[in-house]
Amino acid sequence: MFEPQAMTKVIVAGSKDYMGLAIDSLYKHNVVHITDFVDEDEDFKIGKPYAQAVKLSERAVSLRSIASYLSITGKEDVRNRYPAGAITDEIDEKTERLDFEVTQVTDKISDIDSRIKDINDQKRLLDPLRSFDLSLDLYSGYRSLAVFVGTLKTVPSISDITNDFEFQTVPYGKGHAIALFVPREFEDDVFKRLQDQSYSALSLPEMEGTPKDILANLDAQRSELESEKEKSQENLKALRERYTDYILASDEYLSIATQKAEAPLRFATTKNAFIIEGWIPTKSLELVQRDVDRATDAHVMVATDASEAVNVEKVPIALENPMPSQPFEVLVRAFSLPKYNEIDPTTFVALIYPFLFALMLGDIGYGVVIIVIGLVVRRILKSKGIRDLAAILVYAGVITIVFGLIYNEFFGVALVGTGGLILPSYAYPTVPRFDNVLTLLLVTLVIGILMLTLGYVLGFVNEYRQHGLKHAVFAKMSWLLMLYGGVLVIIEILPPLTTGTAISISPPLVGGLVLLVIGLLFLLLDEGILGIAELPSLLSNVLSYSRLLSIGIASAGIALAVNRLSYALFIDKGGVWIIFGVLMLIVGHAVNTALGILDSGLQSLRLHYVEFFTKFYRGGGTKYKPFGYERKYTEEK
Repeated sequence: MFEPQAMTKVIVAGSKDYMGLAIDSLYKHNVVHITDFVDEDEDFKIGKPYAQAVKLSERAVSLRSIASYLSITGKEDVRNRYPAGAITDEIDEKTERLDFEVTQVTDKISDIDSRIKDINDQKRLLDPLRSFDLSLDLYSGYRSLAVFVGTLKTVPSISDITNDFEFQTVPYGKGHAIALFVPREFEDDVFKRLQDQSYSALSLPEMEGTPKDILANLDAQRSELESEKEKSQENLKALRERYTDYILASDEYLSIATQKAEAPLRFATTKNAFIIEGWIPTKSLELVQRDVDRATDAHVMVATDASEAVNVEKVPIALENPMPSQPFEVLVRAFSLPKYNEIDPTTFVALIYPFLFALMLGDIGYGVVIIVIGLVVRRILKSKGIRDLAAILVYAGVITIVFGLIYNEFFGVALVGTGGLILPSYAYPTVPRFDNVLTLLLVTLVIGILMLTLGYVLGFVNEYRQHGLKHAVFAKMSWLLMLYGGVLVIIEILPPLTTGTAISISPPLVGGLVLLVIGLLFLLLDEGILGIAELPSLLSNVLSYSRLLSIGIASAGIALAVNRLSYALFIDKGGVWIIFGVLMLIVGHAVNTALGILDSGLQSLRLHYVEFFTKFYRGGGTKYKPFGYERKYTEEK
């Protein structure tokens, strides 16, 4: 709960003749984290993959290409799991047949797309000439005439060049389309005149008939092709529905078979033997030992490796937390996994994060909306990370409702008591935020002190485990002493400073100064003179928690402003303005909800990562990656 899952270092060794059986047994359990062998020498070499690895990879590439054509993403739900043995018996023949069927349809669709593209290109060239009645073949093929067909900005005059011309023009786009016939000897001069108006020539296709008739014919061809394409896409959809289960199951089967075939690349081998180094969760060790021993007739052993001290940097980390805390692992992973000898902060995050979130947002209405959003997201989306974040949102929404009851806020309006929506005569003991700013500020500072205290205590435990009592006292107890010494001193000197009276020497003041001095001495012994530079961070860390109040007041202020503006439209304006008032109410609170989720979520996370984690948590652990596969689409024989 407060530590990563216990791991045991193991060595798996045996005859190469039984390596395949050992791989199957280890893979089935999906618990062994293999440490790749990389340091070859005269005695040990990196193993070679099984011969079928290449063929399996080629099959997988072919199958994934088919899946891509059929838009199968791997997120689909399947009706039934495929027996792995059935896939083995039919995969070659069935995949080849499927490849042929899919290729036929996709090639036809590609051909249709190409023909539609050609038609669209022709239409694009002919569209400017839609209003011209001259047959398309009459725009070319003259010896004595130069023909200009294209578009330009404005129609220029060429009467000063020649009066012997035929000219057609129609508005097109932001300019004009033209068809101009002039004697060949005036071609260059006319071309220069047209270029002055950004003339762009059209490369006309070799076709007969008027542009209007040709365009109508092209439209008919395109409609026919699009109809054919729709039929082909329906055929592709039918193939997808028929083969989705098979493709997903076969891809899973090939992934598993490929991983097993390539597994020796991670082993140390000799001519006749193989050795695997890795880690197993301690609770699974005996089961794996028994199973490998039984599967290989005792020709392969799984032994614990106690030949050297455990290097915590290399131990893979598998978090182990109670079900309610597990969604919060995503926040810990986003920062960094703990090292093997560090405290896992997940449970503390699970307890504190929703509390800080709700302290800021604190509204019954917003809490209900957040719960609904979280539940809907968990129902719709499949991604584990997103589902975990949605679960966190649900937890935060529940606590937000609790603080909404304390603040007596429902979308920024008092819910109960004087001026409330219900039970206006009920004397409801609440803590309205706008009336208790100073009290809430003190509460946030106390929360900051308590969280820093917890951080330093956890840091003390980590340092004691890693470096011993002396270092723990100097590195963490020093800051605890200075924290509480500073608190006592501030409590004693702040009232006289604000009232202008003399500061009296009192036991709390003396005690605080003593704690400060002792803590400072410990700090100097641990970090030297440079440690003094970090002293201001102690005060800034505590003050940083005041953001819990500022974010909350801002959210409540926006809600109040939205309500008052909407109320003004309802009461003062009336009539059609009521519609705008309703829209303002909905949109305003929707935006404020989004801002509340974003601000409260990020600020709570910041207080964990910056102010809390830095007191005890370094992270940098290696992710636990067991050798195996969680089957979704296939089942063992």
